[in-house]
Amino acid sequence: MVNNLKKVFLFFIINIFLVSLILAGCAEKECKQEVDCTSQTCFDTKCEDYKCVKTPELNCCGNLVCESKADENTCSCSIDCKKPKCEGKYPIEEKGSKKIYGKYLQYLCKDDKCVIGVDEKSVIKIPLISETKVNDMNLELGVTFNKPFDLTNDKIIVTITLKDYVSEKVTLPLTIKDIKIMGGDILYGQMPVNKELTQIGAGIKEFVPLNYIPEKKEQETSLTMKVEYEVTKINSKGEEEIIRDSFTEKFSQKMFLVVTGEAEVEVNK
Repeated sequence: MVNNLKKVFLFFIINIFLVSLILAGCAEKECKQEVDCTSQTCFDTKCEDYKCVKTPELNCCGNLVCESKADENTCSCSIDCKKPKCEGKYPIEEKGSKKIYGKYLQYLCKDDKCVIGVDEKSVIKIPLISETKVNDMNLELGVTFNKPFDLTNDKIIVTITLKDYVSEKVTLPLTIKDIKIMGGDILYGQMPVNKELTQIGAGIKEFVPLNYIPEKKEQETSLTMKVEYEVTKINSKGEEEIIRDSFTEKFSQKMFLVVTGEAEVEVNK
């Protein structure tokens, strides 16, 4: 009885083995040569033992390996480098364990790098016009700036136009010597000009950069323009006298300053 059971078990094992050989022999072969295999970007595909074998190519965006030697990061090759993400609002300060996020600043990909920037869709231009009278001259002043104003890249557009003057008291030209952009008593930027306005309707247009570095990367501030000028006036004796003076114009609209640049986070991991 025992011998019969052994024979049955042995027969069963042999049959399983034979069936496995038959199935292996009947298994579909993936390829006979390389052209039978589907190619894939950044992978070297070969046919080995009737199977398609794919080997990642080095320093190639798309090989599913984030390679620091190839300067790959989440911005330059997101298909390989998944983390950390270059997105979300930028924290401008911390209070205890709580992060305070900026109104405009966020992490963005630019030129294959993760930077602190502003979404272009959120930027609006603010044009301001004001009129002032100085030394018997009527002037129109204009400033145009972006909100938010990127201290790294933006410039304020300043225009000064001579609207009218008292010819019996003033002799042209009016020479604009210097323009200062200020926030209260703080100098934000300065532009030497030295340009003449020789007639009514004449004007200048200058692009003034700001080199001010705020304490925080986002800051709302007042806007004041100080202009230094030179003009010839006729005094009570009928004599010409060169006047060098300045005037200050404070605008009611405030500026919102931001500082952009490369992010302080490591992204090529």
